[in-house]
Amino acid sequence: MKKILVIIIALFTAILTLAYMYFSGLNTDRESNDSSLYAATANSSLIFSFQNDKSIFDILKGQDILQEIIGEDNFAQLQSIKDHILSAPEINRIIGKQNIYISLIPGKDKHIDLLYSTQINPGSNRNQLLISLASAKLQLDTSQKITTITLPDSMIFYLGTKDNLLLLSSSALSISNALSSPNSNNKFVQYIKSTTRLTKNSLAEVYINFETFPQLLKSTMPGKLSGELSVLDNNHAFASLVYNFSKEKVLLTGVTQNNDPKNYYELFTSSNAQKTTITNILPENTANYTVFTIESYSNWKEKLQNWFVSKKEENKVTNVQKNISLKYHIDPNQIFPKYFKDQLITFQLSTAEKIGAINLSNGEKVDQLLLDLSGDYGDGIKLFKEDDLLYVYFGEPFKKFKRPYYIIIDNYMVFANNASTIQSFLSNYKNNHLLINKESYANSINQLPNTSSISFFIDLNNSSDIFLKNIYLPYYKHITSEKGLKNYQSFIYQLSGDNGKFQTNVLMSRKQQPLAQDSLILENDSL
Repeated sequence: MKKILVIIIALFTAILTLAYMYFSGLNTDRESNDSSLYAATANSSLIFSFQNDKSIFDILKGQDILQEIIGEDNFAQLQSIKDHILSAPEINRIIGKQNIYISLIPGKDKHIDLLYSTQINPGSNRNQLLISLASAKLQLDTSQKITTITLPDSMIFYLGTKDNLLLLSSSALSISNALSSPNSNNKFVQYIKSTTRLTKNSLAEVYINFETFPQLLKSTMPGKLSGELSVLDNNHAFASLVYNFSKEKVLLTGVTQNNDPKNYYELFTSSNAQKTTITNILPENTANYTVFTIESYSNWKEKLQNWFVSKKEENKVTNVQKNISLKYHIDPNQIFPKYFKDQLITFQLSTAEKIGAINLSNGEKVDQLLLDLSGDYGDGIKLFKEDDLLYVYFGEPFKKFKRPYYIIIDNYMVFANNASTIQSFLSNYKNNHLLINKESYANSINQLPNTSSISFFIDLNNSSDIFLKNIYLPYYKHITSEKGLKNYQSFIYQLSGDNGKFQTNVLMSRKQQPLAQDSLILENDSL
């Protein structure tokens, strides 16, 4: 019996040992297969990915749009790598149809470096790669750990390898940092692996890590993220987006996942997208806006209360409501919760003035209920007598409108921290000088669904002065250059709640060019 027991224990131990060795090997193989993805995400928050395929390069090469987005220098860099390295038959065989990741990495002196990450095919190795590079008439300096490559067009790149990992960049530091980064505990990598469709039916993909995105933005602008960009600070979210081919626009579709249950946007991840109409009141000089839709305020209010609890502000909310009840003998819960309709918005004008608005089911009734809570400024403009009333009922977007001036017009409440801003809004509104009347704006928004949970919009023309004051000059020049983004009208990031995540559309649309005179003559002749 003892012998049998010993044999069973020995067999069981052997099975466990073999199992451990097997699964350890699987993990090692998996990490090896994903080494380029780990390297690409190690120090980058924005990654562009595609397969090493000639047809994809030809498609991208034929698009001026790519050069306009990434800039002439970066496009020339990509073109040089394709022409002198990836097009060489032997090098192409060593890399095969591996995924190529292009990572944007914060560099020195306000510069953004590009890191190219891919892998060497099984059966090939670093020595074969170096021989193939030399055969392609490239100048190599292998005296250091990181190889220096000089291309025929005099461009200089640095090459780093580790096992089957291959890294290329014009920055040696970017390669050194990527090689020293561990291949573990990277939630961004796991997210990309769970969402990618690169090998199935997508031409290219873009991955965004919003948690580290501010580090990249610091290369383009001084100071902290403030104002409208404050939404990007401490934003724990990932996005995986598919690039849709077009010569007229940049369109990305996919998913954005919020990873922080305490984030304000989490309040919208499970709500059905609603039609957006509040944007119809925006002045024609609107630079940017963020609009939120709420299907049912009574259901959403419970989420808002939980959000206040997570921020330890539930007592603040209670105190504001109690103070109003005791001081004015008004139940504030019978105002906004009862007469708010379904949309709220914050927007900024080209003058940098900031405004907020909500739509109402009965504006006249709300005006009456707020009489005692408001002071009269004149011309229908009023001023709240108490702080944080809007914040208590709508949360983060209205936090900085502590005691604003406001006006109620056509079932909209519009508010700002200065009466002159309201007067400016009224002048545009009454004279029909509205963003919705601009053909360029209508062309942009009509390319996307008219329903969403959250939408971010930037009018590039109207934002020009704001950009000039807030970003470094080289990036401003790129935005305003003919060879950059000057011919683009707007940027839209649209989110629609979907069972705890957001279905996402991202659009950068070109300005519509006026028809040439010859085209107009032809059209008239054909009538």
